[in-house]
Amino acid sequence: MCVFPQITRRYAEFSSAIVSINQTFPNERTHTLLAQLQVEVENFVLKMAAEFPSRRDQLIFLINNYDMMLSVLMERAADDSKEVEGFQQLLLARTQEFIEELLSPPFGGMISFVKEAEVLMERGQLDRLKNDEARINQLVRGFSSSWKHSVEAMSQEVMRSFTNFKNGTSIIQGALTQLIQYYHGFHKVLNQPAFRSLGARSELINLHHLMVEVKKHKPNF
Repeated sequence: MCVFPQITRRYAEFSSAIVSINQTFPNERTHTLLAQLQVEVENFVLKMAAEFPSRRDQLIFLINNYDMMLSVLMERAADDSKEVEGFQQLLLARTQEFIEELLSPPFGGMISFVKEAEVLMERGQLDRLKNDEARINQLVRGFSSSWKHSVEAMSQEVMRSFTNFKNGTSIIQGALTQLIQYYHGFHKVLNQPAFRSLGARSELINLHHLMVEVKKHKPNF
């Protein structure tokens, strides 16, 4: 997944040269040549990504390529240029999607429960989950017993998957931040009156303690 099609690198180098020229000598034809190149290369990268069987592998491929093209463009183009902004938005969107993919296998059950419960809370229907005590107990205990191993496994996967260590660091930090937000939501739901008598509440990890522990598991790129 760390493979960069030569055409995308060539595109980035060619575009950065044109961007540099266009910034010095603004020209409508040059500007047009740039929106067509970008569209063509985006379509090419998406077509290449589609060759991978899983969405996770597709996202790794896309993120690596968008990051590479962005790095090359930023060597010559202004940070606020249309081309740079376009790839920044693509990179951000695919990174957010990858983070959700990364969190799903180890924490998908808790995440689904939190999303479901938050919708019911807004409707004042949280009591509908009162009969899910066995499921909730399993989620609480499962998280407490396996989160450290899962975070370590996620960190290792990111280190293997992304060629730009700075980008990899940003991705795993984003994933850990998102994990804490979901666990905060889990706490919030289980603190509602409907779950006050739930035995497993006493086994919830303190949120501040989790934040401190998570910092220890950030990868050393």
